[in-house]
Amino acid sequence: MSFAALARRRWQGWSGNTRGVLLVMLAMACWSVLDACNKHIMAGGATPAQTLFLQACSVLAMLAPLTLATRGRLVRTRQPQLHLLRACIIVVSAWCAAWAVAHLPLAEASAYLMTGSLFMLPLGVLLLGEKPHWLRWLGVLVGFGGVLVIFQPGAAAFQMAALVALFGALMEALLGVVLKKYTGQEHPIAVLTWSQVACWVAFGLLSGFQLPANTLDMLWLLPVVALSASGIYLCYFFAYRAGDASAVEAGSFSLLLFSPTLGWLIFSETPTTAFWAGAGLLVCGIALVIIEPSGRDVESK
Repeated sequence: MSFAALARRRWQGWSGNTRGVLLVMLAMACWSVLDACNKHIMAGGATPAQTLFLQACSVLAMLAPLTLATRGRLVRTRQPQLHLLRACIIVVSAWCAAWAVAHLPLAEASAYLMTGSLFMLPLGVLLLGEKPHWLRWLGVLVGFGGVLVIFQPGAAAFQMAALVALFGALMEALLGVVLKKYTGQEHPIAVLTWSQVACWVAFGLLSGFQLPANTLDMLWLLPVVALSASGIYLCYFFAYRAGDASAVEAGSFSLLLFSPTLGWLIFSETPTTAFWAGAGLLVCGIALVIIEPSGRDVESK
């Protein structure tokens, strides 16, 4: 048996929720890279709208050869109304995330943004009919405790940037609900393409279709932006196809491990001891969500 076949067999041997959590963790690695790139671009004077317009241009330019080669077959959709709904949510979510990253340290912005996982569990129950077991609820509570340790609630927790980030996290959770509803009906490239078309139109209008002034100086960064942005969407697509939305979202807690590392390496941002203590609790929360009680059918339907 070849290595690829053995790896595939091993991968399929894990529960759907476990595979989903691992895919979301990979999405978070991509997200942390994208946030670092966007923070670098905005540090050069670009507005959040210009930065997101540049991001959409980069992704669509990367997808253009594939779309042309397949004569548009990959981007055809049977669910235009869901794409439209998702487009509205993703524009709000993307702007909130970019604005938060521009006004907060990378690790702190990530801490607020990843609370989408905490919104996802009740949304999964109310809107998707999911029935999470008690360990999953416990894992989310432990993760929320880690968030509180990082936030150190007080007056500073209610600054505008934090509130914008929290609203963006809620939009991300709603985005997950919509994605879960049609992951089995749409091609992942169609989901990625139409999401970026929506961002191109919305942020093109907001920026006057003007790219950042220093775009030519950052051409080397654009492939990284395109690949990391695409990685987020594709990993989430397959994660929601693999398992319950309320379970796989726990993998987003790993953003608190990736973002501080990049913030320290690139922007010389040093997280506090409280941040690392909270991050430890978040990791414990992930572990509790992944665990499935014996006798429970864990494979995604």
